[in-house]
Amino acid sequence: MIFGERLPPKIVGIQYQELPGVPPPAPETQSNDEFDADETKYKRKPSDKLSPWYVLVILAYCLSIYGLVLLVDQRLPVPLTLSDAPHQPEAFIEERARLYLKQLTRVGPRPAGSYENEVLTVDFLKREIQAIQERTPEPHRILWDIQKPRGSFNLQFFDGVTHHYRNIQNVIVKFESGLPAPDALLVNCHFDSVPESPGASDDAVSCAIMLEILSILSQSNQTLRHNVVFLFNGAEENLLPGSHGFITQHEWANEVRAFVNLEACGAGGRELVFQSGPNHPWMIEAYGKVAVHPFASVIGEEIFQSGIIPGDTDFRIFRDYGNIPGLDIAYMKNGYVYHTKYDTEEMIPPGSIQRAGDNILALVRHLANAEILSHTQDAKDGSVVFFDILGMLLVHYPEHLGYVINLIVVGFSLAATYRKISKSYQCGVSKEVYIRQLGYSWVIQLAAAITAFVLVTMIATLLDAFNHSMSWYTRTYLIFFLYVCPTLFAVIAVFNFALPRQRKFFQFADGAWVIESLYFEVSRLIWTLYTLVMTLLRLKSSFLCMLWVLFPLIGRTVSERFYDRSAADKKPKDWKWVAILLISISFPMLLNMKLMHSAFVMFIPIMGRSGSVLNPDLIIGYKTVALTLGTLSFLCPLTMVVRRTSSILTALYMTVILTCLAVLFTPLGFPFSADKSFPTPHRDLIIHTSREFYDQSGSMIKTDAGYFVFNLDRHSPKVLFKHVPEYFNLVEIGDLECEKHLFCGMPIYYPCTTMLKINHWLPARAPKMQHKATVELVTTESSGSHQYKLLFRVAGPDHIGIYFAPEENVQLINWSFDEGHILTGPIWKDNRPTHYIFYSHGLSMSTWEFWIELKVPRTFVAGVSPFLDLAVTGHYLHGHSMKDVNFKRFLAQFPDWSFPVGWTASYASYKF
Repeated sequence: MIFGERLPPKIVGIQYQELPGVPPPAPETQSNDEFDADETKYKRKPSDKLSPWYVLVILAYCLSIYGLVLLVDQRLPVPLTLSDAPHQPEAFIEERARLYLKQLTRVGPRPAGSYENEVLTVDFLKREIQAIQERTPEPHRILWDIQKPRGSFNLQFFDGVTHHYRNIQNVIVKFESGLPAPDALLVNCHFDSVPESPGASDDAVSCAIMLEILSILSQSNQTLRHNVVFLFNGAEENLLPGSHGFITQHEWANEVRAFVNLEACGAGGRELVFQSGPNHPWMIEAYGKVAVHPFASVIGEEIFQSGIIPGDTDFRIFRDYGNIPGLDIAYMKNGYVYHTKYDTEEMIPPGSIQRAGDNILALVRHLANAEILSHTQDAKDGSVVFFDILGMLLVHYPEHLGYVINLIVVGFSLAATYRKISKSYQCGVSKEVYIRQLGYSWVIQLAAAITAFVLVTMIATLLDAFNHSMSWYTRTYLIFFLYVCPTLFAVIAVFNFALPRQRKFFQFADGAWVIESLYFEVSRLIWTLYTLVMTLLRLKSSFLCMLWVLFPLIGRTVSERFYDRSAADKKPKDWKWVAILLISISFPMLLNMKLMHSAFVMFIPIMGRSGSVLNPDLIIGYKTVALTLGTLSFLCPLTMVVRRTSSILTALYMTVILTCLAVLFTPLGFPFSADKSFPTPHRDLIIHTSREFYDQSGSMIKTDAGYFVFNLDRHSPKVLFKHVPEYFNLVEIGDLECEKHLFCGMPIYYPCTTMLKINHWLPARAPKMQHKATVELVTTESSGSHQYKLLFRVAGPDHIGIYFAPEENVQLINWSFDEGHILTGPIWKDNRPTHYIFYSHGLSMSTWEFWIELKVPRTFVAGVSPFLDLAVTGHYLHGHSMKDVNFKRFLAQFPDWSFPVGWTASYASYKF
């Protein structure tokens, strides 16, 4: 052999014939120590493992990206004041909008039907609109109207509800600029609120923004091609009747070609576009073109429309009943104060209103001048993928183009893997061995993920068993120590277990670094699979998976170009290799961390009102594991090439143990806070109820009274035992009660019994109330062969629930609601379907009537056989009947970190 001549590469899994002067290759499982001195002197120097300090570098890298996400999330524009108005007459002025907001919230809580909502708030809006109208110069013109609609519709909300409404109030303004136009843009807010909440963010601030925009447009020198209709909706919180009344009955609704709906599920911060269209990409394109501070996500749209987030908005009504496209925009930050007494004007930080005003004013001007508004139905062109980058740029492209891009990237990824397999000799193994090791690496990745989920399950179950769940509710940083650290511990531990068992196959190559590349390859293939599956399922959020394939693929291609050009020309890996990796994944990691942050901002407060059945630590823990594994999927393999990983594992282990001990044995684990600057209250819903039960003859067979305690979170009612002595007498509502009475004999307001399953009853004195809800069977007529039409008369307060279940083998075939369209709720005993009718009215009303038509079996005997079980409940959400002295005294015992919402209700059960 000539001195300096390279030996042929050793490939595990290939048998070589002996060559003169060349020793045979070592067997596949041979240890490196068994090579003779002549062999090893020809081997290139392997890459050194990375110093443990690289872990700190990677940690700093991740923290810097997350810090950038936080910085963007907290960045708000400087609010303009009244002193800026003379110099910027066309600009949105936050201070002026805040004056509107303060006057609205000064009224107090504004449930539909209350004097505060129907008189004081409506009068305020009329005064402000008239004032704007009086100072509006030509050619602009302002028209306004007070609508008092009535109607009914079905809403698939939670368990499903049929809503019947009468005499609610909408304040509607039409702004005309120049010549009258046949088309209009609709902008919607609602001025009502839930009981006991001033509703500053939900949704008075949106109405204040709309008043300011109306004022600016009225004084502008610019004319608009189309009209703008401002709908100040007076009944949204009681299940969306205000928007339904407008879009189905008002004459101006016929002009509307598109809409912008303004909502909130939090207080302040940045407003998010979380629904668009449907199938009108020009709407999101318009937003991206003119929004000064864009914040939008198609991921948020798909999450909301999946039903994971409990709630609905007027977007659904305009879309389904108006058949018009639109945008749904909402505040989402600080959901702790949503629907509480803390939803005040002070909770909306300076700049938040300015930001929303800048965006919405620019959007309204653009859409009201857009030619496409005249022919929106011709502009239907599928859906759109959209997301913003750091609030500076909105990326959007057609859905079908996104699917093409996804499939192309999938193809490149699979081709790259095929190329790696075909060049497996560069790793010193045969194709078969390389493929087996890819499969083994996938199994190890799966085992690491399963281990992470198991560890998190153990921690979440432990904390819940000791009544310390939701410790992260106020101190959200605890999620990192409780659930991110165990995830990292599991992954690193499993990877280190696998490393020596895989390394023996790559004894002629850069062992640990080759294994790192294997795990990198598997991570990319997993993201490739996600991209392919989500694309086939037509999920637009697949764009994020595609980015996790594309950018790492580009980065690894570049690094291999410099370091692994060929089997004979490999360079030792160093910090530049790591730098290329970090740079290549920066963009998808930025989007992933933004998603992680937004998910926690949204879902953590929701855990405080999601019922007591599920352990919220499991929900948050599993979300954390999934998001952590995804975000760090290309960084975790680096632990294969870092020295002294045992120190990292020890640090993670001790962090988790110490955090769990602190949560279990110190005040750190208490989830709620009464901090006035950042309250995170425990929520309680307590309904003081008087119940009556009647048999088929109309005789009362039972009457009682007490407090219905709806458990809204995992800690209810245990956390209140030492503060409310009466709670020791609570009786859990069991299956027997639910079998015996419709909806367990509870005065249901929202149709969510399947969600709030564990509730309690506390016997108490009967409440004092006026006009209990009653129902009377007026007539029973035969409407055909084995068919009967029953007419009922109902009386009571402005919020009434009626739920009924036809007897076994009796079928509901028609009714007076929603043009006869029947909506079925949960199944009751004997497989009997239930139906829930929610009634509300605005101004004072008399009794009202409805009818149902039933088909009965041949064995039915009129006057003897029962038709159905029916219950009626009346809710007193405002006024003197809302709470009597005893109820107020009872609620006064609750601690300051608890926010008990309560009202009085009547419940009467009948058999007809």
